[in-house]
Amino acid sequence: MNLHQTITNAKHFLFSERDTGGLWRDFYTDTHGESIDWISAYVGRSLLTAGVSFSELEITASNLLDRQGNEGGWGYNEKIFPDADSTANVILFLSYFENENEISRAKRFLLRHQHPDGSFGTYVPKLIRKYKRIPEEMSIDGWCSGVPEITAVALEALGNNERAIAYLKSSQTEQGYWRSYWYTSDINSTTKAINSIRDKENCREMIIRARRWLIEQVESIEIPVYLAFLLDGIRGEQEYSGEFYSGIDRLSKMQKDDGSWESYPILRFPLPSNTEPWKNSDRWRKDSKDQNRLFTTATCLNVLSKTKFHI
Repeated sequence: MNLHQTITNAKHFLFSERDTGGLWRDFYTDTHGESIDWISAYVGRSLLTAGVSFSELEITASNLLDRQGNEGGWGYNEKIFPDADSTANVILFLSYFENENEISRAKRFLLRHQHPDGSFGTYVPKLIRKYKRIPEEMSIDGWCSGVPEITAVALEALGNNERAIAYLKSSQTEQGYWRSYWYTSDINSTTKAINSIRDKENCREMIIRARRWLIEQVESIEIPVYLAFLLDGIRGEQEYSGEFYSGIDRLSKMQKDDGSWESYPILRFPLPSNTEPWKNSDRWRKDSKDQNRLFTTATCLNVLSKTKFHI
């Protein structure tokens, strides 16, 4: 395995897909178009982790700043109202640059999504109710409910939030994983939760339980993006170093000739009223894949780069 070449090829692919404004687009849908803000921040942060210089991504940061909404946040794209997930991801990317005022505004907006139990929802009810495609009589309890994956990325963006940590502690299942709302696998939310509490005090037992569950899934995972998330979740756990490096080798061999990895329908869209999509199959529309393979490739690049640089 030539890890350096694998990483180089992935970076070349991602830059080849960037537009002249420094932005990326992925996860096309007939009703919403493509994600811009969220995916651009996500890809940009992955490239920074891979050692790309700030100067090469200044144009991305500048244009994301220009796209900050009046409320202080960012959304899927300019057609959709700002949400906690997109905003948190942009904060995490922009934190590498000097944008203190804009980041402070964004954090205030992000905190509006926090519930009394410490969890973070994807949307603020007042804003998403303005979205005309949702019938007035339909509940929005699902899209606004506090969920682990949004809470985790919000916690990471904020740096510290004791109520969010308490929620993650209470929402971890007996088996050790956290439920995913927007993704088809709980591996996504479980790794996000691990990364958000990785350096927090009194969270070690939560991480051990989560990694124990992740390692039980490793042999059955064939989808590259979920394998990458899983490896990022067990990264640094000495007990699982053999499985980790074996998985890294397997992930590297999945890379396509153009430097990307194959994508699959991983993003699910429950009805706005659906609070438990893992039990209730009612969907807003069918599951979506990152047709441009940017989200998948950025996720794979992220864990491979952390392996190379021992992050």
